[in-house]
Amino acid sequence: MLGDLREWAMDPHPKTTILWLFGPAGAGKSAVMQTLAHQLQDSGRLGGSFFFKRGHATRGNGKTLFATIAYQLALGVPWLRTSISRIVEDDPSIVVRSFETQMRRLISEPCRAHADRHSVAILIDGLDECQGHDSQQEILRAMRRSCFNQPNPLRFIVASRPEPHIREVFDSAVYLGDYRSFNVEQSFDDVRTYLRDEFSRIHREHRTMAKSPLPWPSSDVLDRLVGTSSGHFIYAATIVKFIDDKNYRPIQRLAVVLEGSQGSELAFDALDQLYMTILDSAPRQAELVPILCAVANFDLTAAEVDQLLELADGETRLLLRGLHSVLQLPPNHQRVISFHHASFLDFLNNRTRSHNFCVSTPSHRVHLAQCFLRLCASRRYQLAWAHVSQPRRPQRHLIPFLTALPPSVELCPLIERMEPDHFFAQDSDNFEPMLSWLKRIPSAPQDLIELWEDYVYMSSMERNTWSVKKINSPSSELCQVLVAKGFLQYGLPSVRRVLGMTWSELRTIICSVQPKIANEEQTVHGSAEHVLQALVPLEMRRWICRDIALNCIRRIVKGYADGDEMDAADEWFDLARVFRACPRCPILYSEFQSIPRSAMKLGLSGNLILIEWIAEWLESFGDPTLELGAFWTHAMLPMRFQRF
Repeated sequence: MLGDLREWAMDPHPKTTILWLFGPAGAGKSAVMQTLAHQLQDSGRLGGSFFFKRGHATRGNGKTLFATIAYQLALGVPWLRTSISRIVEDDPSIVVRSFETQMRRLISEPCRAHADRHSVAILIDGLDECQGHDSQQEILRAMRRSCFNQPNPLRFIVASRPEPHIREVFDSAVYLGDYRSFNVEQSFDDVRTYLRDEFSRIHREHRTMAKSPLPWPSSDVLDRLVGTSSGHFIYAATIVKFIDDKNYRPIQRLAVVLEGSQGSELAFDALDQLYMTILDSAPRQAELVPILCAVANFDLTAAEVDQLLELADGETRLLLRGLHSVLQLPPNHQRVISFHHASFLDFLNNRTRSHNFCVSTPSHRVHLAQCFLRLCASRRYQLAWAHVSQPRRPQRHLIPFLTALPPSVELCPLIERMEPDHFFAQDSDNFEPMLSWLKRIPSAPQDLIELWEDYVYMSSMERNTWSVKKINSPSSELCQVLVAKGFLQYGLPSVRRVLGMTWSELRTIICSVQPKIANEEQTVHGSAEHVLQALVPLEMRRWICRDIALNCIRRIVKGYADGDEMDAADEWFDLARVFRACPRCPILYSEFQSIPRSAMKLGLSGNLILIEWIAEWLESFGDPTLELGAFWTHAMLPMRFQRF
């Protein structure tokens, strides 16, 4: 199979340049695509690859698909680097345009000028796991339209389940049958070979098997397992992981599988029964379901699940110990728990299949929401999860999770207590659905509705679509907020932090300029820059930046004096960013000197961009003989050149 795919990808004159590799869940599509990607990479023929993952922050939707592939092409294919780079430099907004525009401008047009080059393959796996059927269809249409009757060296291989809406596009007038289909379903003989080899390995590696006669298992047991699999590798692979658990005797684990598979005839009936057998073998099953519910809905490490569900340290790892055949529980405590295969997540979400282990029941989901809201209203969240990177921060998915629940008045007090930092760390497009959800709760507190009406208005600033009342003499506090948000382009959580305000104070200031009536003559509409021009003179902006920088410096000094290096690290980013807009000010220079030199080294170590920004500001003073300038020249500036 890999040989056929590789031959097609390298064919200089194929009948079509798009191949659809399809098969049901568990047939081995991703295994084939991953191996093929490595083989093409070794042959110098892999242009790019994208592996969708359902629910993932960046791999769960198609927004970054073509931009990612274009980036990979520019890095890996020398004769495309210049043309793709020039397109992005000339039009940076191209990466947020429509699928078809991105595909045509970033990929198809640069490749068209090199139609005589050797073929370059682009692999897209798990298209059916991309969020939204419309997006999946649009991606397929964009690929086809951009390459139709246009000679180019690209070869697209798209892998997915044979979902009706995907097949519909391939069978439509857009494709006119001009694609190659490739069914990845495996044969019974392949599964037999795989199981025989794996059982031989288990017999060889497990010390408890030393006195067990070969062949093991017997040929009739092997035939039974092959028949039950119906040729699906996911069934065979899950069996192997279950039996290969070093904490158990393989003979006993095989007996558990055989006992659980009695009466199973269809492959996924058998797979469901296998999943039930694995879950039934786990201890403390009632405590297991909330953990599975958390892992099914959010990207979490084991330690984060402990925090979320208020379990003792290490309890999640202990409870999941017997599920390594269906879950990936990394030894690295910073890595998230994941499912070996999407079919197990499908199983857990379907009550008719998973019964008492179902994680999608309203009671389990509401309980998870309550746990999350309680945690986000406490200091424990800040202490435990401050290290988590922005793309993975679990609260980024909290509002969509809440609004997918039935409107629930019991969640209102917890939502009211939640720190706005967690909401404003999310996609601002989620705020209006949240307000609509709250309004559907018959007895929702009016104060909470009004609070979220204000949040919706504040979130418009995050989308850079401002609408404010015209004010002849705005207050100094309002000017500071407008400059921090619009000129320095801080997110609202950072605005609150750098200005030393509470959320209540920030809400009052921002909402004081909210137009109450639609009076165009009394309202300023537009981008942040447009509003700033109307309300805050340019020179005032620069001195406000100076004041913000002074506040940052004082908080950095206090943070290191108090031993709170984590908070001080956030302040370094804010300071470096605001320095770029500050005037040359001796007071600010003097205050910067008050930061301990050891704190500078510790706070900026490895942050090359921040060092660059601060160095540019210091160099504007033009006196390297100053004590601080000398320190930067000899201790800090060499770090700037590490990137080279």
